[in-house]
Amino acid sequence: MISFLFWNLNKREETIPYIARLAITYRVDVFLFAECPSNTQGIVEGLNAAHRGIYREASGIKTKVRVFSRLAPEHLTPRFSSLEMTIWELKADNPRVILLAAVHLPSKAGGFLGADQQAVAGLVAADIAKFEDQEGCRDTLVVGDLNMNPFDPGMVVVTGFHALMARDLAARPDWEFRGRKFRCFYNPMWGLFGDRTPGPAGTYYWDSSVPSNQHWHMLDQVLLRPSLMGRLSNLQILAGDGYQSLLTSAGITSKDHVSDHLPILFQIDI
Repeated sequence: MISFLFWNLNKREETIPYIARLAITYRVDVFLFAECPSNTQGIVEGLNAAHRGIYREASGIKTKVRVFSRLAPEHLTPRFSSLEMTIWELKADNPRVILLAAVHLPSKAGGFLGADQQAVAGLVAADIAKFEDQEGCRDTLVVGDLNMNPFDPGMVVVTGFHALMARDLAARPDWEFRGRKFRCFYNPMWGLFGDRTPGPAGTYYWDSSVPSNQHWHMLDQVLLRPSLMGRLSNLQILAGDGYQSLLTSAGITSKDHVSDHLPILFQIDI
């Protein structure tokens, strides 16, 4: 079992003490950070001071999502990189391999329209499928700040991530559309949206007076190919590090408090 934690740090060094405490509380093996602060050495030192093993930044190529791991270096190797994504080959002590795609996609706050995001999602999904075919492996999981909600077109359209909310739908054979076949992902983040499950109602809170505002958004997500659905043993949005809250006194995220995103924790049986 390997424990992963993804978090958009909003480039804030104030997050570093929380990272070490997260490692202690949740026994995290692999951290993945978007918008990582420049003081990455401080992250490594903080993690190693927690005495949860020897962490190091996984290196080899320049990556948009930075990875810090206590796995042996040969067990986590970068294999493909583009502007928005790096695909890592994750090995266990057995011959089994998982493809770990760490992504950070453009946001509407940066000027991208929904159609623009859908176009980028299609390119990233196509890169993943091409790499899977090259490697002869579809044991792929995607994690990162997708800057879209699970219901946005780039997430659900067959030419995008085609990420479905139910396992029985994702378990079907490749879907055929206009004479072409498209593979899909299972998106378990749907089950954490809203307040009927433990934890926060989303990973990002947007406070605005515009007429259409759902307030909580699920911008940070984990997607799994159908072959990995049964190997996901835990998935949580974290509201704290086990010692201190990541939320403001109003119970929301804020870039002026810790980060404007919340971390997601998940475990995969490899």
